Amino acid sequence: MGIAASLHVAASIPLFLIHEFYPDNKGFNPKGIVPVAWQVDKDGYVGLPPGPGLGVDVDEKLLEAEALKPQTYKWPGARLKDGSVADY
Repeated sequence: MGIAASLHVAASIPLFLIHEFYPDNKGFNPKGIVPVAWQVDKDGYVGLPPGPGLGVDVDEKLLEAEALKPQTYKWPGARLKDGSVADY
């Protein structure tokens, strides 16, 4: 949903230059909960998701089932030799 919302914001800004995102949406959202309703063309352009609102259709039953599973994502947590936080 965040990508759809940010695409709408980008579309509303004249001469917007670049928007980065992961088209496959892997890593944070289990597959199938929010199907990707847009496509990146051969030149790297993407249109707005079709449909009402943000154009996002959430599979609420799948979301509920996934929410009950334990979380597996762990922040990289990069640190320097002295223990201070580093940019990952």
